[in-house]
Amino acid sequence: MRFGLALTNVLYRTQSNHSRLPRLILILIASLFSAIYCVPAASAANEVLINEVELNPAGTDVGAEKVELYNPSNSIIDVSGWTISSTAGVAATVVINEGTTISPNGYLIVGRDSQQWLDNTGEVIEVKNNSGILIDSVGPFSDGSNDDKTWQRSPDGEEEDNWVFSTNTLGGNNSATLVSGSESPSPLAPENPIQPRPPSPTANSSVEVMPKIHSGQNLTIAFIDVGQGDSTLVIFPNAKTLLIDGGERESYGKVLATLQEHGLNHIDIAVATHPHADHIGGLIDVIRNVSVEQMLDSGQVHITQTFEDFLDAIDTKQIPLKSVREGDYTLLDPTVKVEVLNPPASLPDGADNEAEFNDNSVVLKLTYGEFSALLTGDMQETNEARLVSKNMTTLDAEVLKAGHHGSRTSSSSTFLNAVTPEVVIISLGAGNTYGHPHQEALDRLSAARTEHVFRTDIDGTITLTTNGSSGYSIVTETSGKTMDVPKFELVCCSVQ
Repeated sequence: MRFGLALTNVLYRTQSNHSRLPRLILILIASLFSAIYCVPAASAANEVLINEVELNPAGTDVGAEKVELYNPSNSIIDVSGWTISSTAGVAATVVINEGTTISPNGYLIVGRDSQQWLDNTGEVIEVKNNSGILIDSVGPFSDGSNDDKTWQRSPDGEEEDNWVFSTNTLGGNNSATLVSGSESPSPLAPENPIQPRPPSPTANSSVEVMPKIHSGQNLTIAFIDVGQGDSTLVIFPNAKTLLIDGGERESYGKVLATLQEHGLNHIDIAVATHPHADHIGGLIDVIRNVSVEQMLDSGQVHITQTFEDFLDAIDTKQIPLKSVREGDYTLLDPTVKVEVLNPPASLPDGADNEAEFNDNSVVLKLTYGEFSALLTGDMQETNEARLVSKNMTTLDAEVLKAGHHGSRTSSSSTFLNAVTPEVVIISLGAGNTYGHPHQEALDRLSAARTEHVFRTDIDGTITLTTNGSSGYSIVTETSGKTMDVPKFELVCCSVQ
C-alpha cells in the first residue's frame, strides 16, 4: 500500500483543485494497488521453528540472550535478513546476518553480544522472514531467577506445543552455529501486524494454543464519547494499543484527552472502519499529534475533503496503510485474539459505492481468555446476515458495540440472537438529527434480553476492564454508573 498511497498523493497534486472526478478515478487506481498488496501471503508449514530460548545468561541480567532455531525440512533454508523480536517491555529486534543458512534438520543459535534484548518476564518472541511474514512465535516466558536453565520445546515428541523450563541443552547435542545478529531500531512495532494464521508447530497439530494469561494483566476498552460518531481505544495486557475510528474532525481533542488519561502518546495500530467523516475525521489530527505505527482500513474510497485530508495525514507521517478482509487478524498481543470478520473477501461494488460504506465496515472481534467483545463499526443487516450464515458461534460475545449508532439498519434480531450480548454499547451524540438510537433497534435489544445498554450520549466515555475471565467491570464518565460482572453472574449495578 505504500506504493498505492504514494501514487495517490502524487496524482492528487497533478490535478486541478477544481476537478473532483479525476481525483476519484485516481484514488480508485491507487486502491487497486492496495488490494493487490494486502492479499495474505502464506508461509510454508514448519519452515523454521523456535526450539529453545535462553532469556538471560546464568546469574546475570546484562544481555547475550540466545534463541535457537530449528529447520525441520530436508532443504537448506536461507534466513538472511530474518528477524527475531521481543515484545515485553521496550520491544527490540535482532536481524540475522546476510548469508546465514540453516542446514536440513539443522539448528541455528541467534544472539547479540551486548545490550539486553530479551526481558526476564512476560517475554513473547516472534520470528519473521525477510518479507515480514510471521514464521513462529512463542511465549510468554518468565525467568526472573536468571539461573542456568532454558525454555525448550517439550523433547518427548508428543507435546511440541508444551514449552518446559529445563536443563540447558542450547547448543549441546544440536551442533548449532552462533550468529550475532545486528540490532534494529528500538522500540520497534510489528511491521506487518495483519497476517494469515501462523503455522502450527508440528505438521500433525491443528490445535491453536493461546499463551497463558497471567494474573494482574488487564485488557481495557474505552468507548470514547465523541458525540455523533465512533471511537474506541483498546489497551492490551502487554500495553500495546489499538484505536478504532476517531469521530468527527472536531472530536480529536476528546480522543487525545483519553489517550493522555491512560498515559499514552503512541498508537500501535489505528483502524478506519469506513471512510465516513464521523469515523475518520478525528483520526486526521490524532495522526498529526500522536505517533501511529500502522493504519488499517476497509479499502473503500470516498470523494470528500475529509477523506483526502485523511490520506494526506497518513502520507505525511509515512504510516503504512493496509486494507483488511475477513480472516485477517492482528498479532499485537499473543494473549488477545483480534479477528477481522468484515468486510467480506470481495467488494465487487462496495469500494467506491457510498451506499455500501457502512455495511462494509471493518468489524473486529476481541477474545481475551473467556471474555470477548464484538466491535461492528456501522455494519448493517446485509453483512450481519452474512456473518450469521457463516458461523453463529464465532459471533457470540459478552459485549457488543451496536452497529451504526443504534440505527434501525443494524442490530437485527437474527444477529443479536447469534451474539447474545450481556452488554451493548451505543456510540452517538445527544439530540442528533438522525434520531439515533432508533426505537426499532432498542426494541430488538430488549427482545433479545440484553441485560445492559450503555450510551455515550448519556453515560459519556464508557470504560471496560477485564482480566481474561468471563467477568469484567464497567465505569462511565458522566452518569456515574459502575458495574462489576464476575464470572457467570452479575453482582452489582449501581448509580453513584
